[in-house]
Amino acid sequence: MPLEPVNGYNMHYEWIDNRSGSKEVLLLIHGLALDSSCWGRFIELLVTDFSIVQYDIRGHGHSHYEEAPITWDVLCEDLNRLITRLELTEVHIVAFGYGTHVAVKYARAYPDYVKALTLMSLPYMSTNNTHSYLARHVFPHMKETLEAGHPHFLQQYEELLKGYTTLGPDNLDLRHYFQVLLGYPEGHFSNMVELTSNSALLLELADLSCPVLLLTGELNKTSPNSFLNASSFLLQNSTLITVPNASFLLFIEQPELVAEWIRLFATRISVDNFSRKDSQQFIQMVFQPEEQIESRRVPILDIHLLHKFSVSIDSIPIESGWNQRHAKRLLTYLAFHPVTTRDILCEELFPHLTQDKAKANLKVCLHYLAKLLRHPIESMNGLLSQQGTVSIQYKIKCDLVDFVAIVRQACLEKDPTIRYKLCKQLPPSIPETILVDNYDDWAVSLRHQIDAQLSHLSEWMEMQLF
Repeated sequence: MPLEPVNGYNMHYEWIDNRSGSKEVLLLIHGLALDSSCWGRFIELLVTDFSIVQYDIRGHGHSHYEEAPITWDVLCEDLNRLITRLELTEVHIVAFGYGTHVAVKYARAYPDYVKALTLMSLPYMSTNNTHSYLARHVFPHMKETLEAGHPHFLQQYEELLKGYTTLGPDNLDLRHYFQVLLGYPEGHFSNMVELTSNSALLLELADLSCPVLLLTGELNKTSPNSFLNASSFLLQNSTLITVPNASFLLFIEQPELVAEWIRLFATRISVDNFSRKDSQQFIQMVFQPEEQIESRRVPILDIHLLHKFSVSIDSIPIESGWNQRHAKRLLTYLAFHPVTTRDILCEELFPHLTQDKAKANLKVCLHYLAKLLRHPIESMNGLLSQQGTVSIQYKIKCDLVDFVAIVRQACLEKDPTIRYKLCKQLPPSIPETILVDNYDDWAVSLRHQIDAQLSHLSEWMEMQLF
């Protein structure tokens, strides 16, 4: 893999010729704090039909790292210089996780070079979501465990990582992924998290003119469904595919399936090579018989918090017991943070108690909530709490979570037409206050933020009438 000067620094990249004689080129962009080695055998599945270009983003892998801050403009220019150096006129870009930020920004800046985009596990980072907690609170502890020399450093975090990956802690690809991810200097990792937290990704999706394939895992808990729905809504020419039995790391969880969707998408763009019959056969293979789908169906936990509090599991109401053992407070927090840790819950729910007292209280509360969330028909536990981690095992539907996501998206949106459509999605009767009976710090902060945003949107909507 050559290390050559590109845009004033040494970039690590590799060109892999395809084995079929096709002129189509796929350019792969890895995620935050990763490098091109993390693609693993995924590349082997693609190189049969495409030439592959993979590279290490500035400050990642073998590419040069400097103390100066990395910006999106710099990363886009790096990519443009690489494409120019390789004398490529048009590429399919395949990006994962936070690499999708680079892909989207590049496609906006240099649309003539991008034939199509495939965005895998489009990320959503906010101060109150699962991805943020993993990056800011869990990964540092995993790093300490790795640096302490534990050979099975992922095992104690197995339950916490559910919803992030379906792979077990001894999977070699997963171990390599985290060895790379956790190997970055703490300051560099924090800077990249901060950079991606401040990216206006949603606003930029609406500007894309090229075809876009969105790929997400059906078990991915790091990005809410409302975020993905909004993303596909904003895109002018998009296809959203949910990959079964996969989560955030879908390209190493289901590499064959993901590679085949990319092949179908890319060949459909290149109409000369597109075979509808082959595509139909593949799609029939993916969508299994109904009885198999039912056997792996994840129960739905439906939580209503906007106008009145109610909970149901697979449409069966769980009517009593919510006013005891802080059950309602705890469930409300988990609706927004379905994967978390006991330490975080203690800080959020019992900040004024000593650590031992808070842990004792939480243990009782979790045991009680686990009983409430046990499936009323099937023998399934809806709440898993072990080895310091707490996670909801059901698929969560929550009216308030969706409501908050739409409000935030509407406030960020600059296009008045799109903003107006987002505002029209809000319920016709908006409660004057949100979470009025919840006095936890995180809930109070969220309530004040949403109240201010609703006030701003209301004033804006009134102005549109004149």
